[in-house]
Amino acid sequence: MTVAASAVPERVVLAARPQAALRLYCVPPAGAGPDCYLRWAPLLPPWIEPCSVALPGRGTRAAEPSLTDPAYLSARLAAVLDDWTDPRPFAVFGHSAGALLAYEATRHLRRTHGRLPSLLAVSSLSAPHIDAYSAGLPPRLTAGLEGIRELVGPIPDQLLADARLMAAACTPLLADCLLLLHYRHRPEPPLDVPLALYGGEHDPVTSVPDLQAWNDLVTTPAPVQLFPGGHTYLQTETKALVDRLTETLDPARYARPVATA
Repeated sequence: MTVAASAVPERVVLAARPQAALRLYCVPPAGAGPDCYLRWAPLLPPWIEPCSVALPGRGTRAAEPSLTDPAYLSARLAAVLDDWTDPRPFAVFGHSAGALLAYEATRHLRRTHGRLPSLLAVSSLSAPHIDAYSAGLPPRLTAGLEGIRELVGPIPDQLLADARLMAAACTPLLADCLLLLHYRHRPEPPLDVPLALYGGEHDPVTSVPDLQAWNDLVTTPAPVQLFPGGHTYLQTETKALVDRLTETLDPARYARPVATA
């Protein structure tokens, strides 16, 4: 299949902070667009410029065909993260399917000798090498509304009452589920990149051991940090998560404005 040249991720700056010392890229979860991270901007300190990515078929780009090839999408995402016009360091956070894209984009950067992120933060997704996606996703996709609720949280009544709205909301979610099901992990040396692991205390989709397994893929293991809630805990624990992530990003290292030309 030929992919259109325009079918690439686009950077979305959630709050322009040219004086910030660090860019934080937040990769959206399954079925979502960058607007799911808009609430992060006022919670992050001035030394962090919050960014996200708009993917074809999601959010404001819902009219475009979704991409379900994880290798293609992560390679294009890597080009967004390592912006040659911006010398500032960057970190990347990914929730759910976004965590897989963040990880594979980081591996692509290493293979192509690009800059690596200051931190790879993954949230609410089983480690990609334990083959949990093919075991965990099909039962939820065939479980109807209850299975979808486990993946995305509560579904508004107006969606349930309108079949067209429901289809529009579910199409990008299903596309990202296909992306996960298409994924095949290829062994490589562990990443020498700092790791952060986050999850919900009562996540029915991703267990703590499955989160801990990410440590197999890096040189420096990290503890799993849990928050109240399930798979979509970041919707209700936004401030607590942003505060923890900010602390992990090391304010002592970056909390100084950068000089402008």
